[in-house]
Amino acid sequence: MISLIVATINRVTDLDRFLGSLEDQSHRDFEVIVVDQNSDDRLVPLLSRHGRLAIRHLRSERGLSRARNAGLRVVRGDIIAIPDDDCWYPLHLLASVAEWFESHSRFALLSAAVRTAENKPSGPNSPSTPRRCTKSNIWGCGVSTALFMRTSASTAVGDFNEDIGVGASSAYQSGEETDYILRAFEHGFQMWYEPSLTVHHPPLDSIGRLKKTTYPFALGTGRVLRTHNYPLHQVGGHLIRSFGGAAVSLCQGDLAKAQVYLLRGAGQLVGYLSGPRDLSRSTAIGK
Repeated sequence: MISLIVATINRVTDLDRFLGSLEDQSHRDFEVIVVDQNSDDRLVPLLSRHGRLAIRHLRSERGLSRARNAGLRVVRGDIIAIPDDDCWYPLHLLASVAEWFESHSRFALLSAAVRTAENKPSGPNSPSTPRRCTKSNIWGCGVSTALFMRTSASTAVGDFNEDIGVGASSAYQSGEETDYILRAFEHGFQMWYEPSLTVHHPPLDSIGRLKKTTYPFALGTGRVLRTHNYPLHQVGGHLIRSFGGAAVSLCQGDLAKAQVYLLRGAGQLVGYLSGPRDLSRSTAIGK
């Protein structure tokens, strides 16, 4: 069985689309754990309209990591996914994922590609070829909405760090899935990126969205780089790409894009300098 943990807040139409895509799946052995962080009952009528699905409706305090941890505690499946509430699945995705895990026993984690409705990459950094994910390349091939993992790996790794991720009480508004994957690597689990598998998601790279989210998201990136003891040349690589992108954009006269690159570089640097040096010092894990 595949357990889908869907954290949701302030979205009804998008969640309706996702649940509709689940109703159409050719693979039927799955459960849906909807972790509701709304302060009202707006989802109750929606969930009742999807009675064909095996849905469990939970509630949690705000914060993406908190929601996922609430879901992890009740999963029944041997494979876990953590889709966004505004993504949707192609018809045979879950069947393909189940078959993939059956035939790749040495891998505990799998990431699909994230693409728009037009089948274009949803973000700018998605690799086009399959590969084993490593500590060095995980920033391009590990996206939470397209992540699937064996429950055995999740049991070993434990909770998501509730001090990072969207909705966390700290300033670090991203990085929770990368932190989780890196902790899985530290336990000896392996991960594969397979771009022939697709999870659909609205575009992630609109300038308006990036201006709002880039700095707090980059803070999370910097913190994870520091927490997991990345060598300085790899930290520098992140900063060079950010500040170098700003310089190129300025030369091209694209001030909006240059601003986004500057925000990203500044956030990465501040997050790195302020983050804990060792994972054991991150007290929010296991809340």
